Amino acid sequence: VLRHKVIAAAKCGFQASGLELNPWLVWFSRYKAWREGVRRSTSFHISDLWKASFAQYSNVVIFGVPQMMGQLEVKLANELPSSAKVVACRFPFPTWVPESTEGEGIDTVWVYDAKTFRSDQHRKTGKTLLEQKSPPHS
Repeated sequence: VLRHKVIAAAKCGFQASGLELNPWLVWFSRYKAWREGVRRSTSFHISDLWKASFAQYSNVVIFGVPQMMGQLEVKLANELPSSAKVVACRFPFPTWVPESTEGEGIDTVWVYDAKTFRSDQHRKTGKTLLEQKSPPHS
């Protein structure tokens, strides 16, 4: 699933990376990228999504579950550059407003622009994302 998206992005000329906790899936993905001729344009990493930094990415595709989307929304809003795009597959983010939606049912994808969700968050709270995460001073 993720492997297919990373390989497809590489075939379109992108430098593409995949994060996966399961080492067997990472190794299999690396093998498939080699077989598809895009090994040099792809990288697959054994990584916990919650420990990884997204600061270096300009495009993110997420295959999440409803229970994680709220926390992931906060993490991505804090880490992604303002030029980033986020594609959520199967489940939308709870408060972000998508710039477009495609498909239906389990094949639905939502496309989000970081400029929008960062400015919406700032407007709602009057604080920057870093100020929102900082604990109050005693």
